Amino acid sequence: MRSDSPMMRRVRSNFLKYKIPKKGRIRFFLVIGLLIAGIWTGFKIFKNKTTTPEPKKTALSDAAPVKTAKKEKKKAVKKEKPARKKTTARKPSANHQKQGSKLVLPFTTGDLAELVKENHPDLAHSKDSVKFRDKNLLVHYSINTGLQELGISLMNKYHPLYGAVAAIDPVSGRVLVLVTYKNDSVPDLGPLYHRSLFPAASLFKTITAAAAIETGNLSSESMIQHAGRNHTLYRFQLERELKNFIEVPFEQAFAQSINPIFARIGMYSLQKGSLVNYGNRFGFNSPIPFDIQTEISQMNSPDSAFDIAELASGFNQQTTISPVHAAMIAGAICENGKMQKPTLIDSITMSDSCIYRARKETWRVPIKENTSSELRKMMKGVSRYGTARKSFRYIRQSERFANIEYGGKTGSVDKDGIGRVDWFMGFGRNPDDQSQRIAVAVLTVHGSNWTVHSSFIAAELIRIHLRTLQIEQEKLQKAIVEAKAG
Repeated sequence: MRSDSPMMRRVRSNFLKYKIPKKGRIRFFLVIGLLIAGIWTGFKIFKNKTTTPEPKKTALSDAAPVKTAKKEKKKAVKKEKPARKKTTARKPSANHQKQGSKLVLPFTTGDLAELVKENHPDLAHSKDSVKFRDKNLLVHYSINTGLQELGISLMNKYHPLYGAVAAIDPVSGRVLVLVTYKNDSVPDLGPLYHRSLFPAASLFKTITAAAAIETGNLSSESMIQHAGRNHTLYRFQLERELKNFIEVPFEQAFAQSINPIFARIGMYSLQKGSLVNYGNRFGFNSPIPFDIQTEISQMNSPDSAFDIAELASGFNQQTTISPVHAAMIAGAICENGKMQKPTLIDSITMSDSCIYRARKETWRVPIKENTSSELRKMMKGVSRYGTARKSFRYIRQSERFANIEYGGKTGSVDKDGIGRVDWFMGFGRNPDDQSQRIAVAVLTVHGSNWTVHSSFIAAELIRIHLRTLQIEQEKLQKAIVEAKAG
């Protein structure tokens, strides 16, 4: 049939009657395209759900293929490796044992501090059973029970308002005595042996003397000008050029605790900052590394010349010290300048296994050996002809102590609202035997009636301790001789 026939013309006219407008065609194809895209996306989602489900964050799905789980695990390991390189945490040792979330072994110094805080030491015995982190422990103390009882009995005999005793083995740092005392008439201030509550008074003259020997070119024989009374501190006594004066040996000034001489040394013989420097070297203004938390001994920096005079002579109430610290200072002078770290706990055992043992450790070396020798010489004068001569009478009269070096430093000051504070810190040492040595600090506080001098209690502790050690050594030597003879 030809294209121009009547039939074909009729068909073409009917087709053109239903022709889609231009705008309609665009919308039509757009809808068709969106429909096809939606069907394709839905098909992909359906396929993934039925074949490879998305793994959970916490664990692999049970429906996941084994190969997929292994791949995911390898990827996780690779991601974790860089993080492990950055961490600084150490793996626990094989000797550690876990108690809940805490490590019990090996026993650390931090554990020790916590144990002492939770279980106050029983200072009446050499060992004590305690419970710590659900473990039964046996704690062995360094306390010498005989000396401990002696210190308590002397306090109970003389009844000061307050009292405290601290004694250490200056060679090892082992604490031998810790006594605190309170009269029934006064409020409780807690264990005083580790409190820095009372002024150091003339004990600080020891620090001044150490600085003067090392930086001020002074020795025990040096002659120093002095005017006025020994125990006052008036401005006329502190003038650079004294009008009427006498000359006193440095050793005698220390033995008799002459305030103006030490004040003048601080003002004119020492450089600015020397007193504070040596105070810090001896442990003032620093925490003491002791098993029992001990208060910091306070020392202020002087702002004026008169403040320097007061600090150097100990004629103030701002410089404070604890008995434990005072015993450590005496121990450093006894041991050629080495200040040992004090220890109260010798060892700790658990189920017959030792989990902690104290070690000898030097905390500081504040002075040189020759300086400590000069200070010991000056401290001997205190006990022989100085302020503590009466208290050491029994030791001086005993032939047993003829070859023993002993001495110390006294100090006294009124503390507002409490009473008269009396101090003594000192040492006893056999120069030929390190096992026969002790460093002691004693504090007593008195009201209107003075009951006992701290130096007397210290002298008795030194005398009894060294005598006991000598007798034990004599018995041992006798047994050895008998064994050889037999």
